[in-house]
Amino acid sequence: MPRTMYKEETIIQKTQEVVRGFYDRDIIKTTHLMSDDFMYIGPNDFQWSKGSDEFKRITEKELHEPAAIVSDEEYHLLFHERGVWVVYGRYKIMAALEDDNSIYAHVRCTFIWKLIKGELSLVHIHSSHAQDIPLSQAGLIEEPFTEDTEFFAYLKQLALMNTNLKRLSFRDREKHYRYLLPSEILYLKAAGQCTIVYTKNESFEVWGLLADFEKKLPEVFHRIHKSYLVNCMQIDSIQRYRAKLKYSATELPISKERYMELKRYLQR
Repeated sequence: MPRTMYKEETIIQKTQEVVRGFYDRDIIKTTHLMSDDFMYIGPNDFQWSKGSDEFKRITEKELHEPAAIVSDEEYHLLFHERGVWVVYGRYKIMAALEDDNSIYAHVRCTFIWKLIKGELSLVHIHSSHAQDIPLSQAGLIEEPFTEDTEFFAYLKQLALMNTNLKRLSFRDREKHYRYLLPSEILYLKAAGQCTIVYTKNESFEVWGLLADFEKKLPEVFHRIHKSYLVNCMQIDSIQRYRAKLKYSATELPISKERYMELKRYLQR
């Protein structure tokens, strides 16, 4: 029987399927190509496992977390020789938590694929998270990350350590400065030469055009209409041509020319 020839794009596609399967919380898509001696090394001390069963055990908590949106994926083939492929890459994840906050993480990864008995198998994953936090601050975290820790709760602790760096500054019409985390903002609405900022608890008017805020806000904020800039993590559903926000009856208009772009982004 002739041996199957795998092209570079096929290996990249398989890598992407495993990554997306994990964050979709689909254990079958994540593990079905793993070899019997699959080796996983994660960013935390206990994340060292051999075999798919052990991988399932140490990631059980994380696989029961809310699904996350994967974006800005970038994968490349580093090495290929005699049935072995090494892929490296990076991507970003965003997830909405039960307390209505959002979590963001940047992940780097290395995948090793191998042809075993004529079948393509995943033999190794090594992943790490970019924290952008000085190592000397690690002791400030109340609880270390263990097998029993909820993954996004841990990331939230890390995010809060840099709260002041991540807050956005707004000057309202009364010349007061307001400081908000991106996850606290639902959407922004154009109001002439000003912009109205809507949060979960209030709204207030600030100086500046909506276009100016569009340049400053994180990539999770999308211009869905000439008058609206929305936090995509707060979108519950869309249908032509409306976006319904989570935990409320609020619906926002979506421009016809922006609808498919928004739909593709939410489906990634």
